[in-house]
Amino acid sequence: MNPEAREQLRLSLIRFLDANNTRFGIGTALLLQHARAEGRPDLKKADVDAELRYLEDKGYAEEALKGISPENPAWRITAAGRDFYAQLTSE
Repeated sequence: MNPEAREQLRLSLIRFLDANNTRFGIGTALLLQHARAEGRPDLKKADVDAELRYLEDKGYAEEALKGISPENPAWRITAAGRDFYAQLTSE
């Protein structure tokens, strides 16, 4: 994946997470499906996993706490992620 495509994937993931108004998060498989629907059919789960970890390291996303099926991680946006996304959309 080239740097421009990686940046677009990161921004898309933040947008998807921001649109989720629950505390339960969004599963990686659904995030992958959304990203592919935006015209990136070649994306793999490993690509989404890597960028979610990047967003986690930046403090923009975190794994949602799950009581069942922890082997299927779900992700949610953090306050820092919401602030970052709000700055992007207010310009």
